[in-house]
Amino acid sequence: MKRFQLLFTFLQLPIDFLMVLLAFSLAYWAREAAWFSPQPGYMMPFSGYLNLTLAVAIAWLAIFAFTGMYSLGSYYTPLQIWNRTFVGVSVSLAIFIIILFGLKEAFFSRLIAAYAWGFAVILVWCGRLALLGLQRWLKRLKVIQHQVLIIGENGAGEELRQFYLRKLSVVRLLPERELDIERLNELVPAHSTDEVIVAVGLTLERNLALINFCERHGIRFRYVPSLAELYSAHAATDTIMGHPLIELRPTPLDGWGRIIKRAFDIVLSLLGLIVLAPIMWLIAILVRLGSPGPALYIQKRPGQFGKEFNFYKFRSMYTHLSTGGRYGGEQAEQLREELRRTRNEGSGLLFKIKDDPRVTRFGRFMRRTSLDELPQLFNVLNGEMSLVGPRPPLSDEVAQYNQRQFKRLLVKPGMTGPWQVSGRSDASFDEYLKLDMYYIEHWSLWLDIQLIFKTVWVAIMCKGAY
Repeated sequence: MKRFQLLFTFLQLPIDFLMVLLAFSLAYWAREAAWFSPQPGYMMPFSGYLNLTLAVAIAWLAIFAFTGMYSLGSYYTPLQIWNRTFVGVSVSLAIFIIILFGLKEAFFSRLIAAYAWGFAVILVWCGRLALLGLQRWLKRLKVIQHQVLIIGENGAGEELRQFYLRKLSVVRLLPERELDIERLNELVPAHSTDEVIVAVGLTLERNLALINFCERHGIRFRYVPSLAELYSAHAATDTIMGHPLIELRPTPLDGWGRIIKRAFDIVLSLLGLIVLAPIMWLIAILVRLGSPGPALYIQKRPGQFGKEFNFYKFRSMYTHLSTGGRYGGEQAEQLREELRRTRNEGSGLLFKIKDDPRVTRFGRFMRRTSLDELPQLFNVLNGEMSLVGPRPPLSDEVAQYNQRQFKRLLVKPGMTGPWQVSGRSDASFDEYLKLDMYYIEHWSLWLDIQLIFKTVWVAIMCKGAY
């Protein structure tokens, strides 16, 4: 399978190249046919245009690689492929237009660029879907097989087993007690094992023996790290007076990471407020017409490190049924507790009701489309929240946090985050926690961009929210 995995990764390059060429050719034809525009004036001869497009296509492949579109050994769904393609093509086109502007090339019309962008997103995505379909078809026919050995019968081992089975891999689960380093050749057949995953904590001797065995036989070795190892992944080393000092950083959101994220938040939240201002005014009017009371719902929420701030939303509940002193007060609090006891559909600390009787008709629409979250752009601009981050918790939830759950407060809460694009209201609290921990420990600007694009798609599809 390792050879086939490399082959399918390599095949993405010529397919992407052909799809980009085809996209620019179709863009030229669409401009020449005067789609949505008057008859074109001067157009570069197609032969010269094609030569330019060949150079552009090669440059785009380099940008695709930079944005992670050629990562090896990853498993992506069609939606994930779409998100990566959309971002990769958009970034490539933006850089291309900037270069043309710098060169002062006037022959390349804006319409051709717009057509090329649309065609490229669709064609590159379709090309990758075709490769994915071919790979799955060959797996079903057992022409190619990816054989995985998972060591450990704990929860992590079983979840990994289910994941790889869904990807049509051949999976074997080996209990830790049966792992004998003297019988590795028998337990881990080199000719029929592509990947070994350790899902439990092994002794140093067993780990080293297993790593050396996998290295000798070209087997991919991966393991589920302990909490201490996760912290060490973001360690910073310094030397003072000859003594090495290691600083454990629980998140890469420090130093330049924090500066970059804040600048990103300011620019996008400011643009969002300018562009969405008319829509927000309309929503405010509709909220007031739908039920008496203020358009905004303001609540104290714990932010980064537990510091409270005024959290803004469009009011989606009837005013007298909304919690808080300025709204329904004690009566609303009692109703909320009664609903928590009798109708709560969440697990753990999570409180959610699918058909909440406190929500107005327009409020249901806002929640399905996440329009009620738009006022949080002011929170982002003020620096109390971020565009992307963990879900803003309630004060009574934080009061029940254990030591690990408090880690959610290491970063600013976000308007959107990993749980919103991975099930939204359909996920459990444990799933929320896992997704939030992954985000905090693996933050990058690229991850933020991906989550924002995914959020727009999920909101448009009204998926999983109520």
